Amino acid sequence: MLEEIRVKMMKRKGQMREFCNTWICDISPMAMKVLQDNTAKSMKCSIEWNSDTGYEVLHGPYRHVVDIQRQICSYRAWMLKGIPCSHAITALHHRKLDPINYISYWYNRETYMKTYNNFIQPVMNLKMWPESQNISVIPPPVRKMPGRPGKKRKKEQGETSKTGKLSKRGIEMSCNTCHNKGHNKRKCPLGAPASGTSSRHTAGPSSRPPSGPAVPSSRPPSGPATAPTSTQTFVTAVAPTSTQIAGPRATPNAPTERGRGRPKGSTEKVI
Repeated sequence: MLEEIRVKMMKRKGQMREFCNTWICDISPMAMKVLQDNTAKSMKCSIEWNSDTGYEVLHGPYRHVVDIQRQICSYRAWMLKGIPCSHAITALHHRKLDPINYISYWYNRETYMKTYNNFIQPVMNLKMWPESQNISVIPPPVRKMPGRPGKKRKKEQGETSKTGKLSKRGIEMSCNTCHNKGHNKRKCPLGAPASGTSSRHTAGPSSRPPSGPAVPSSRPPSGPATAPTSTQTFVTAVAPTSTQIAGPRATPNAPTERGRGRPKGSTEKVI
C-alpha cells in the first residue's frame, strides 16, 4: 500500500508541474476566474470617496467600507481569499489601478512551483534492496498480566448485547393494579392488593352445583359411634375361599361367559 502511495505522489507532482506551464499569465487560472466574476459584479456598485484612502461602496441595500492602502473591505472576502472583491475592484477602478496587481502572492507562478519543487526519486524492487547490517529490531517480550484473562471484549458506549431476547430499554412500564403506565404495582397510588387476593379475580362462594350425589365413606368415624341412617350401608368383609382365589375348575365343553358353548340357533343365554 505504501508503495502505491509513493508511485501516485511521484506521478502527481510531475502532472502539477506540467499544468503550471499551461498558464496564460503569472496568476493561477482559478484566481483569474474569481477576479473576472467580481469585476462583473462591480458594474452594479456605486462609490463615494473621502479624498483620502477610504471609500464607501453601495451595493444594493448594503454599504461597505474599503481601504486600498491596508487592503481591507468590510465585506471580508478580500481578506479571506486574497483576491479583490467587487467592492475593492470598484475602488481600484476609481483610482485607475489594475486589480490584478492586488492579488495575493500565493496565487503566483513562482509560489506555485515552490510547492512542487521537491521530487520523489524512483526506487528498485523490494527484493533488490541491500540487506541491512544493523541490529534487527524485535518486539518487546510479552508480559503476563495479573489475574484471569478476560474472554469478552469491552463493549462501546451504547452497544447492546447480541442475545436472543429483545432489549426492554425505552419501553414504558405498566401497572397490573390500575393498568396505567409510568409505574408498577409496587409504586401504584391505589396501593398493592391484599395478600391472597388477585387484582383480577376475588375469592367468593362458588355458584357451581355439585357434580354428582354424595358418596358415603367406608372409613369409620373418629367420634362416638352413631346409628347408621337409611342412606348409610355397611359392608362386612368376608375372606375369600380357595375356590374363589383359584377360580372354578374348567370342565370340557363348559359354556363360557362369552357364550361360545351355546347350541347353534339358540337365542337363550347360558348362565
